Amino acid sequence: MLDQVDHYETSDLSETQRAALRLTDAYLVAPGAMTDESRDAIARELTPDQIVETVLKVMGFASDKAMVALGLDFDEIRLFDL
Repeated sequence: MLDQVDHYETSDLSETQRAALRLTDAYLVAPGAMTDESRDAIARELTPDQIVETVLKVMGFASDKAMVALGLDFDEIRLFDL
């Protein structure tokens, strides 16, 4: 599965899964650079609720990167649900 995610554009993941990964990449790399064409393609595959859920989850997962980089992350893993 990780290999498929790493190469999602050429994987056999569903188009919905690939759209979620495109959204995730855009959010993490350059959210302001997302084109109207990309937005439209994602909106064709994901519902507004799925888009919001994906962005909120990515925000949650990415929020600890600064703490990890500074060596201030928690020793224990804390799981959360949205």
